[in-house]
Amino acid sequence: MITTSTSTPDLNHLNQQAENLSGEFLNDLDLMFYESIKPQMDRLNMSPEDETISRILAYSKSL
Repeated sequence: MITTSTSTPDLNHLNQQAENLSGEFLNDLDLMFYESIKPQMDRLNMSPEDETISRILAYSKSL
């Protein structure tokens, strides 16, 4: 398994920022989309698959 150095408090901070999105930047359709994918994104945030991490690392190395 691959380990990362991202700490849990940082992840919570990102969730709080996302939850506080202002309506002036997003329309209703954007908010509906965000709410529909939020549970899946939260699961990825807590326990990403090894393949997901590998893809992210491969992409970052290609830049």
